Amino acid sequence: MSGLRLRSSQGCWTCRLRRKKCDETRPVCVSCDGLQIDCHYSDTKPEWMDGGAREKQKADELKVMVKQRASERRERKWGQLPTITDFSPSAQEQAQEQQQQQREEEQVQDSQSSDHPMSDAGGPTPLSDTGSGSPSETPASTVPSETPPSQTQTEDPSNTPSPPPSSSSSSQVRPAVDSFPENRSEVEVNFTMIYLDYVVPFLFPFYRPCLLESSRGWMLVLLMKNRALFHTALSLANWLYAVLLDSTDGSHGACKRANWAELQAHQEIAIQALQEDVKALNERGLANAFRECVACIQSITQLLEFEVAMANAAASWQAHLDAAVALFDQLITHHAAATDRDGRATTPWESILDRISAPFCRIPLQRGRFILTSDQSAYQFYTAHLLYIDIIAATTRGEAPRLQKYHPELLTPQGQGDAQPRIRLGEYIGCHSWAMLEIASIASLAAWKRAQQSSGSLSMVELVQRTCAIEGRLQQHLSSLPNISASASSASNIYDPSAHHPVTPYSGFHEMAADYAARATPAVDLHTRIWAQAAVTYLHVIASGLQPTLPEVRASVGATIELFRALPSPLALRTLIWPFAVTGCLAVGGEQEAFFTGLVDRLGAMHVFGPVQEALSLMQLVWQHKGGGCIDPQMWDIATCFSLLGHPSLLV
Repeated sequence: MSGLRLRSSQGCWTCRLRRKKCDETRPVCVSCDGLQIDCHYSDTKPEWMDGGAREKQKADELKVMVKQRASERRERKWGQLPTITDFSPSAQEQAQEQQQQQREEEQVQDSQSSDHPMSDAGGPTPLSDTGSGSPSETPASTVPSETPPSQTQTEDPSNTPSPPPSSSSSSQVRPAVDSFPENRSEVEVNFTMIYLDYVVPFLFPFYRPCLLESSRGWMLVLLMKNRALFHTALSLANWLYAVLLDSTDGSHGACKRANWAELQAHQEIAIQALQEDVKALNERGLANAFRECVACIQSITQLLEFEVAMANAAASWQAHLDAAVALFDQLITHHAAATDRDGRATTPWESILDRISAPFCRIPLQRGRFILTSDQSAYQFYTAHLLYIDIIAATTRGEAPRLQKYHPELLTPQGQGDAQPRIRLGEYIGCHSWAMLEIASIASLAAWKRAQQSSGSLSMVELVQRTCAIEGRLQQHLSSLPNISASASSASNIYDPSAHHPVTPYSGFHEMAADYAARATPAVDLHTRIWAQAAVTYLHVIASGLQPTLPEVRASVGATIELFRALPSPLALRTLIWPFAVTGCLAVGGEQEAFFTGLVDRLGAMHVFGPVQEALSLMQLVWQHKGGGCIDPQMWDIATCFSLLGHPSLLV
């Protein structure tokens, strides 16, 4: 009798079939509701509960239903990062319930026993090309550790009790490859280097920090300290690896499935770690958690970049961007000071940067630069990318940038003559800060126009005046850039770090040399010219509506296409998604449309890495609407075009 268990007779028949505890909530129990499967209640035993073939068929149907909804649940979970205004305990309890539901899903997918009705209904296991594998064949490397290697290997061995000797363990020697955590750490260190040597140069090709500004070493330091960042970085490395595997001849099926399982596991750990960090930040309060707030901003910004790289940002990028912007704003509000540690007057953002460096002193370099600590380099890097993402998101949302009030301090040159802005975006995204400032101004103008139209008080005189002021500044800046022709010889002479394939490793020494900035300047100038010319097109759309046949629009689109032809490689397109999309949406005629389609085709397998394909899909929808005469020029603008997929597209 000891092996028998008393079960409630009131639970749903679905839970009884799955052999799960039912909370007996009617009409749908919590377990079935969480897994989004049919919950069957009845006073009489269903006909399919016959202990035979029909019962097994029903169990198989339930398992298929769980798997079909797995991606939906995963997407919903990624979009449930608590916002700054909703850090309540109830939100955390809901997240815990969802984690429990996820564990139940995994239990459904992995058979519990050989006599369970669902045990024969599974598909192929992840590591078998023929589908004949078993769960026991899964290597240890497919189960990521939840802490970075530095946190798992630095424990004092003397503090860890040794296992008692046993006859079985002493008589059997196990291979080192099956050991843990060495094997797990070895895999994670390998993918950490893939991230640093391949992913980072591919995603941020223009970022080549000076050796005295901590070089790229700060990235490794940060990964070892921040669990959410660590696993997000490994997910990016797995994603690039997956893209390259898919470009092979169709072999390596087992490797592909194992790598994909690894990627999903790192995703889960990263979002869980970020939720824990946000919860801890909420419990301590933003005013009492300076470094925790900085770390959360970095983690969320990295998460945004990961979602964009995977072209999987549709469901959650707005919530995550809102959280990062709110944290940044509150960081300045609660922790900025009027003076630095030495009592000198400073700006709010600079005071945060100065405080991060404590207890180290600031050592000045030339041209207003300083030797930076790893934490300072990280803060500066993620500030630059958050400003950039915020500006591009504003063009999609049809609103002014949320962080525009920080632009005078960070993106506007301080002083006269050759003065540089505090954040030089050219060193991060390959576009000079002034071009991004003008795009931000146009986004603000678009938001103003929409508001005025809604209230019926739009002044065309003011619209024309503001449009002319922005266009005048753009043309003045464009005239200051060197003119680069689209000839083959001119393009081949440009050193463009964004033109390298990701299989090309970070070459290192020559790019860290003192002349790197001078060598990369022509590429930054070319990219900036493309951004600025696309901004002119964007401005014409705000002023006149979506009218591709207007002479000024046709001239601007044609000029931008010629600049795209000057790029040394189609791979450079990955840093120019927004200009590519804006220009493509205004393309006229089959020849121009074929140019944009061909540019994506020439990317090869890398067209799935990032939002390139999404941008092409948007412009193709615009072309279809134009061909069908469905576009009202006065009602359509760039934000309308960028929302044709049913959600605002983040094209960064």
